[in-house]
Amino acid sequence: MMRPVGFSVLLIVAGSTLPAVSSGQETMTTGRSVTSDAVVRVYSATGSIRITAWPHDSVAVRGRVDSTAGRLVLAGSASALKLGIEPPGGRAPEGTADLDIQVPERARLWVKSSTAEIEIVAGGGSVDVAGGSGRVRIAGRAASVSVETLDGNVELALESATGRARTASGTVVVRGVIRELDASSVSGPLLIGTEGTIARARLETVSGEIAFKGDLDPDGSLSADTHGGDVELRLPVRLAATFHLVSYGGAMVNELVPARPLRPGPGKGEWTFQTGDGRATVDVRTFKGRLALKVRGDR
Repeated sequence: MMRPVGFSVLLIVAGSTLPAVSSGQETMTTGRSVTSDAVVRVYSATGSIRITAWPHDSVAVRGRVDSTAGRLVLAGSASALKLGIEPPGGRAPEGTADLDIQVPERARLWVKSSTAEIEIVAGGGSVDVAGGSGRVRIAGRAASVSVETLDGNVELALESATGRARTASGTVVVRGVIRELDASSVSGPLLIGTEGTIARARLETVSGEIAFKGDLDPDGSLSADTHGGDVELRLPVRLAATFHLVSYGGAMVNELVPARPLRPGPGKGEWTFQTGDGRATVDVRTFKGRLALKVRGDR
């Protein structure tokens, strides 16, 4: 059942933190009733976008917008809403806009920007972000999350069934519980530290480093692939897995099972070994970087 946006809802939004008003800025507060799982599309080229899930079937917006940035647009239906800053006359915005938005917990979010800083606290719906140079941080709980930036840093600190993060030169940091993870970059580092166990992780970069600290399901898989970057995996010593390691030009360090000799693989610079029943799989490939297997936590 939808609940209309009333005075009490807007009063909650008015308590949110926004930058101080400057000359030429317009302050606005508005809202719309929507379904609990509405598709909410948000776009703003500059400034900041802060989105928080709340237990109301409504979208509430509070913002401060430079006159040269454009005007706030809020349109659509109860099941599909579009809101954002429309540049003046179709030109590129010269000013900035700061938006503070509340959405239903199960809302399906789609957010797009070129330079804005984006921060989202999800409540169980899906999140899809297309960014540029601004930082993107997502926390809370989501059914699925996908982030793609040009050179903006990405931080995923949430619980989600699936997670996807792609960037060219930004840094990707992943914390929390993500059951299936796909992270890639061109030159930016991938820094992954998961809680609990992970079913599948696929990490790929061209020249950036890869650092993974976590645990796998008994049948889980971890794949790390880089051309010129270093790879460091911190895994539990009790992990039962089949390892296939490739390091053609860099040094190889194995502190996970130091007493166990590595068997040569099918090619030069390749090694394989197994721990326990070997049900999980760990595949690592680096052509020029250093490869290190280390112990996560105490032995």
